[in-house]
Amino acid sequence: MSKEALDFLDEIIGEDFTFGSMIKNIRLTDYDNMTQKDFASMLQLSIGRLSDIENDRKPTSIKKAIELAKQLEQSKRFFVATVIQDMLNNNKLNYRVDLQTAN
Repeated sequence: MSKEALDFLDEIIGEDFTFGSMIKNIRLTDYDNMTQKDFASMLQLSIGRLSDIENDRKPTSIKKAIELAKQLEQSKRFFVATVIQDMLNNNKLNYRVDLQTAN
């Protein structure tokens, strides 16, 4: 994702675009303000784990990102790229992720 696209998303959601903010916005928009309790149950997560994800308190693994993408019928590539971008940002590495499908 380009820096311009990330900046645009940050502006729209009013905070830094992270995997957690993305999951929270999916819950609030695609699932009509579903409660964390109901959303966590649907995803087979504890409420605490969902809260940790949404508030970026603990990193999400690539494996979990793929599972959530499948459950939410979202792009696995985008979810994985967002998790990797969070890892880079958390380690103060000034890189941007651009995943390409291997041939």
